[in-house]
Amino acid sequence: MSRWRDLPPLSMLRAFDATARAGSFAEAGRVLNVTHAAVTQAVRALEGELGVQLVRRAGRTVALTEAGAALARALDEGFGRVEAGIAALREHEARRVVRVTTTTFIAETHIMPRLPGFWAAHPGVEVALSPSPEKLDLAREGFDLAIRALSDGWEETADEEIRPLCRSPVIAVCAPSLLATGLHPQDMPWVMGVDRHLDLAEVAGTGLDPARLRRVEVGSPHLEMSACRQGLGAATATEIICRADLEAGRLVRLPLSGLPVVTYALVLPRGPRRPAVDAFAGWLTAIF
Repeated sequence: MSRWRDLPPLSMLRAFDATARAGSFAEAGRVLNVTHAAVTQAVRALEGELGVQLVRRAGRTVALTEAGAALARALDEGFGRVEAGIAALREHEARRVVRVTTTTFIAETHIMPRLPGFWAAHPGVEVALSPSPEKLDLAREGFDLAIRALSDGWEETADEEIRPLCRSPVIAVCAPSLLATGLHPQDMPWVMGVDRHLDLAEVAGTGLDPARLRRVEVGSPHLEMSACRQGLGAATATEIICRADLEAGRLVRLPLSGLPVVTYALVLPRGPRRPAVDAFAGWLTAIF
């Protein structure tokens, strides 16, 4: 049974509480940002609802009756506990870590190097990155947002909001030492992880023969770029992941065309969001 069913309307209680605190209808109206007539009417309506006089006029001020003083004490205690409970909830939510799921490569190459800038602008907001190649159910797994690479033709769902961040072409890269061997890309080893197989259709689009490629299995997709930097083989990845390595000369781009373009997007569960989540989502939009 609802505890609200037998209570007077909250607007009446708020008007009386403000009047009891302020000592006048006019001042209570200023506190509530309504006219003093509206406050007077609400208090009189509350008296009618309860069948008892709560205030008496005393010039421009009001005085509480015995019944009014008792109700004022009860409301002060009740509203005080509500206020404390809401403050505690807000404080807990403000301290709660922003949980983000994304790929290892995006976390390592694009987000982690820039995180100090976010923390400088938003001190006290904790962020936990959970690298995973899997597409997770954000609400069920307790994540606040995800950064995903989406194929063309993606659509929003009823449960998730999608905000595109950038479009990045897939490129072929290798270490300068491997390029210096003079091998044609067709004859180079190609690094692969057991959980991510080179898309044969994509490779075929570059003019290479997928059936004749020599593949290097490194056991984990997380090690692919490291193996590529060490010269163990060429690899494909989005330009945004390779950008820092290309600029630093650790990787060079192979002259292969026909690879696709990937849309990186921010994915958020629909529904109310904490200010910390909105702040991090806005920061991500700015850095991509």
